[in-house]
Amino acid sequence: MTTPLTVAESWRARWTRRAVTVPLYLGLACMSVALLPLTLLLALLIDAARRNRHLVTLRCVLGLTLYLVCEAVGIAASFLVWVADRLWPGGGIDRSEAWNLRLQHLWASTLLGGATRLFGMRLVVTGREVVRRGPLFLLSRHASTLDTLLPAVFVSHPYKMRLGHVMKRELLWDPCLDIVGQRTRNAFIRRGSGNREREVALLRGLAAAAVERDGVLLFPEGTRFTPAKRERALAHLASTQQSARWASAQRLQHVLPPHRAGVLALLETRPDIDVVFLAHAGFEGTANLNDIWSGKLIGRTVTLCFWRVPAADIPRTTEGRTEWLDSQWGAVDAWVTAHAKPQPSAIGTPTRADSLAPASADTGCDDRT
Repeated sequence: MTTPLTVAESWRARWTRRAVTVPLYLGLACMSVALLPLTLLLALLIDAARRNRHLVTLRCVLGLTLYLVCEAVGIAASFLVWVADRLWPGGGIDRSEAWNLRLQHLWASTLLGGATRLFGMRLVVTGREVVRRGPLFLLSRHASTLDTLLPAVFVSHPYKMRLGHVMKRELLWDPCLDIVGQRTRNAFIRRGSGNREREVALLRGLAAAAVERDGVLLFPEGTRFTPAKRERALAHLASTQQSARWASAQRLQHVLPPHRAGVLALLETRPDIDVVFLAHAGFEGTANLNDIWSGKLIGRTVTLCFWRVPAADIPRTTEGRTEWLDSQWGAVDAWVTAHAKPQPSAIGTPTRADSLAPASADTGCDDRT
């Protein structure tokens, strides 16, 4: 079975972009390492001047350096994988994809583990056993840049799941996501392209190709949650006279109303596949880099909760699926409401991303609202 198409673009467009991003990121990584002693000294001086005892600036400088180094190492490693594919071509697509998936996991786990330690965060997971088997559709809350790393760390690697990510096309300007992401089962969507069918076809391709160890990850909100985005979403529903969905969306406090097109496309293409929901609490108020730079992540406890809905329990009509999706997304919001607590400003105890609290049984989160 061939790897589904990841993005509708020409060869020229792809390599024109990479001719910019690859040298740029490699240069920034080299510069960040070479200037690290100076930038660390400046960060310490800034923190001292601001009387910031948590050394927020220092932590952010180290975090940015880690990201750039991960990008440079990822670019180099992806080149070595490409060379190995051509020196030992007998392994086929499966071996090549396995190497790239392993590289993806190392990149994501290094970034998440580094952020966990740098910002003194603690990660707790419940219900993880429900993602042990595939195929599945994974629908996740989106509240921070860091939460995009969670599925690769807690789903893909531990259960050897080939998880295809549905991402916005702008992320192709990250060279690691561009290069490795286009070698594996992902879909880069152009939001507001005016050609919805072409973009939805990429999702259908992921769903159609899913077999036993496969999954498709989608963020139904389409963007990171902020109160301002919530108000805009409600205004849009009101202006388009979607009164039933507007009334339902008004009750959502921590998530945006889900976009239906992507989820419905997955369910229509493969009505035989179970759906897993990922709710998490602890990333509230960290939707952009300014929030992270201000130190809001320091000392956070981030709790994850997975639960699974069997395909047989999902309605078969479009109207029924829409109501079901809104109901389940309401459950995500209710869970977040119950678990989003005032976060400490003190530094917490770092927790290893590979040695977290054990997952609950296959029934999902025992304390799910």
